[in-house]
Amino acid sequence: MSYASTQQLSSRLTSIDILRGLIIVLMALDHTRGFWGVTLFSPTDLEYTHWTWFFTRWITHFCAPLFVFLTGISAFLYGQKVQNKTKLCHFLLSRGVWLILLEVLVITPSWQGHYDTIILQVIWVIGWSMVLLSALIYLQPKWILTLTVPILLIHNAFNDIEMTQTLVNFEWLWTLLHSPGAINLYNNTLNIYVAYPLIPWFSVMALGYVLGQAYLWPQTIRIKYLTRLGLCFTMVFILLRASNIYGDPTLFIPQDSAITSILSFLDTHKYPPSLQYLLMTLGPGLVLLAQLEKMTDKARLYPTLTWLKVFGAVPLFFYLIHVPIINGCAQLYTWLKYGEPINMFFDSSKLPPDYEASLILTVAVWLILLIALYVPCKRYAQLKRSSKSVLLSYL
Repeated sequence: MSYASTQQLSSRLTSIDILRGLIIVLMALDHTRGFWGVTLFSPTDLEYTHWTWFFTRWITHFCAPLFVFLTGISAFLYGQKVQNKTKLCHFLLSRGVWLILLEVLVITPSWQGHYDTIILQVIWVIGWSMVLLSALIYLQPKWILTLTVPILLIHNAFNDIEMTQTLVNFEWLWTLLHSPGAINLYNNTLNIYVAYPLIPWFSVMALGYVLGQAYLWPQTIRIKYLTRLGLCFTMVFILLRASNIYGDPTLFIPQDSAITSILSFLDTHKYPPSLQYLLMTLGPGLVLLAQLEKMTDKARLYPTLTWLKVFGAVPLFFYLIHVPIINGCAQLYTWLKYGEPINMFFDSSKLPPDYEASLILTVAVWLILLIALYVPCKRYAQLKRSSKSVLLSYL
């Protein structure tokens, strides 16, 4: 491989790591808010929220779609590295099952501090999406798109209530596939809450996998293509949202002031992710991904992005350790302040009447968390690069 090819490979992979690192940083903000800045209202409830709380929540909407999408791109690039469909299939299948087990056995209790309910969140849906992708990789890209893009486009047309009534004894299946909610099995001895149903998340990963082919193109063409595609997604979102024709169960309603009208325009549905929600997040994300690749070619800009690359190189490691740290420290804080440890994410009703959420405290804890985890993440990233252990590739 020539020096130029090596440099281009480095810049394109670095841009993915930087964007993934930005996602990790924003995700940590959302989770910190959940444990340290819980509000008695939804941050996106226009009737009660303030624009500062709204945007603190809204900016984190970019995390899940872009992370799932980048996982698809990374799967394609791994396939190019091994040049073997069977090896790629085995990696996706084993990695997917591993993520599902981590969600159920490790991540769920780290959120709750105990084990009453299995909570199926983003790691679960990434795991199952990888399992499904392991079968789709044997198809030509056009057939992958044929199978998955219609799901992205039409899943909002399904009426959840009618589907649940139609399935009768299989409501749990529809909950796993499309309608977030609780599943109680075996006379309520097994409680499951599905936050991230499979539809349409696996289609987002499949779209990323197909779009990974752009990383085989010359850099200038790829950057131009990603930018135009991202702008196209964004424009379609604006048209759909402004017209209220289709794509989100929550309509855009002009408000009394400009700022609340903007909030209403951006208030799209995440559970499950609507078409408008995905266009709103993936569009700017693609544009940013293209621009980050241009930035990484400029040495004077790159050092300012290095810290994001560190987090982006070890996303699962960060995820596994940051939740118990946030939760544990928050319970220690409430014990010292209120006399008892409180899991504010799940047990906010235990907070005293004079409790008031503080955005300043939330941001301060978030920044301290990032500073504290930077060195461990950097050391672990170095360990992964220097070690030949297969186990490290799964964390």
